[in-house]
Amino acid sequence: MLSSNQDIIHQVTGDFGRWQLRTVLLVFFCKIPSAWFMACIIYTAPYPKIGDYYCKPPLEVNDTKEWIKTSHPIVKESPTDRVFNIDFCNVYADVLQKDFSKNYSNYMDPFQEPHNFTSGSIIPCEKFNHNSKYHSLITQFDLVCSRQLLLCVTQSFHAIGTLIGGIMATKLLEYISPRRLMYIGMICQIICGNLTGLVPSFALHIYFRCLTSLFCAFMYTSGQMILADITNGKAKLIVTTLFELFWSIGLILLPGISIFVDDWSYLYIVISSSTIILVILHRYITESPRWLIGKGKVEPTLKVLLEAAAFNNRDIPFDCEERLIELSIIQKHPRIEIYWSIWDGTTKKSYIIAVHLAWVWCVMLYNAMLLNIRAFGVDHLHVNTAVMGLTEMVGVFLGLYLILYTRRRWLWVGYLMIGTGFLTFFIWFVPNTLNELRRVGFDMLFCIGLKLANAASLSVLTTCTGEMVPLNKRPMLMLSVVTLSRIWLAISPFILASALIHPLIPITLFAFLAVLNGGSMCYLNTKFWNESAPRIQRVPSVKTYRRKSSILLMKRSSTCSELENENLGMAFNISEIWKISENITNENETDDCLEMR
Repeated sequence: MLSSNQDIIHQVTGDFGRWQLRTVLLVFFCKIPSAWFMACIIYTAPYPKIGDYYCKPPLEVNDTKEWIKTSHPIVKESPTDRVFNIDFCNVYADVLQKDFSKNYSNYMDPFQEPHNFTSGSIIPCEKFNHNSKYHSLITQFDLVCSRQLLLCVTQSFHAIGTLIGGIMATKLLEYISPRRLMYIGMICQIICGNLTGLVPSFALHIYFRCLTSLFCAFMYTSGQMILADITNGKAKLIVTTLFELFWSIGLILLPGISIFVDDWSYLYIVISSSTIILVILHRYITESPRWLIGKGKVEPTLKVLLEAAAFNNRDIPFDCEERLIELSIIQKHPRIEIYWSIWDGTTKKSYIIAVHLAWVWCVMLYNAMLLNIRAFGVDHLHVNTAVMGLTEMVGVFLGLYLILYTRRRWLWVGYLMIGTGFLTFFIWFVPNTLNELRRVGFDMLFCIGLKLANAASLSVLTTCTGEMVPLNKRPMLMLSVVTLSRIWLAISPFILASALIHPLIPITLFAFLAVLNGGSMCYLNTKFWNESAPRIQRVPSVKTYRRKSSILLMKRSSTCSELENENLGMAFNISEIWKISENITNENETDDCLEMR
């Protein structure tokens, strides 16, 4: 990249200003519908309560409760339990062939195992009746019992759409401008999102959900390119880190939307149609000046720079157009790095492998942990989703602090991930005797800590991964780590299926991934430090300050005796205090220096 005195685009636009702020906010808003489509399964397919579904009888039954007691087998929670529960997923084979208008047992004593009034084998139920008030994907397509895995499939196809969309957007940006590609993504997302909620087939629902996530990837991939091109310096670090903030805002807003919607189809229509607002505001999103000049479009680039100069009140060189022409010639045939260039040994291969693994584990945690709150019960979905969104926001700001003001940011976020991961293992010690509300509260405490650490980890990964390789290889490295993480993201929903074995197994797996992620990031700290952040010096006492500041002042006075007094440096850095040799800081010598003054 050209230096700042040669880069006419940076010279005119500056690091950040009012012109950048308008585009940054509008691009950030594109992250909100993407968050809605990822997390909407929490509300379109909540876990059903016990008794919300039962096997559909062959004939119309007058007494539903009696049919349930008679047709479904009885199971125990454990061999030592005296309480018996109904298995709603299986049914007696012969009851599907009989008329059940006849009255059977009344099951009044819950501590006495009832007799089986049917004979024959037990078979899985194929069709169900649902009596829940909310019309969800589960009630629409009978996604209960063994078919619960289909919910993991639909979420997996959402991740596949994101993967394909990211790769396609990267390739299309070579021919289509980022602003236009973002517009295409908005329009197609509205169409496919509405069709996702209106199709009568579950296979079509999966297909259109995959397409919707693909076009969402178009939006934020092109938006990230615009943000990277119009910001510079520390502002670029901050904007890149805060991009994930609006994902969290989307999670907080989603429960508020779902309150007013009592059907999963309507929820898809609402979150899809909301993108129309972004289509209207799209005219205020600027085009990427670097993309334009890379295609040799000097006049459109000049138009963008004139707008930036007007909004930011910056000067324009008289030879601006001539320098743009020179820049277009230089960037007309850019050198394109191939994938294997990141493995050429410039950066140690073990570091490249470590950052890839850290991305995989972090992204899997980021999405799977949010979807797992469905396991905490339908009654707590709204509160838990908002809490997770707020936790992510705090984690993003924590990550931003580590990026800007610490030297060993990889180390601190690694320690944070390892610590919260080990603490999460203690969730197994929460007693089962607690009532439901307290149990959910304790489980959420462990999830909140892990979610906060993971959000900070993702912020550091997003902003600092590129620093591991030379500037010309950074786009290829970012494409590699993001693509690999999205491939594994398609597998992460199936972690939630382990809750069918035990509800705490998914959280335990999350804790294990967090420990692995923290170990990878601690390893990266051995090489990559933030050298621009100053080391925090040891704080001197007041007595030490008085003694040594006088010595510093005397030294500067003697070396600058020929200069005028107003040019004397009248301030010093704390680090200078500790550089003074202790051999000359005795009290007598200090007193002599003070007397000389």
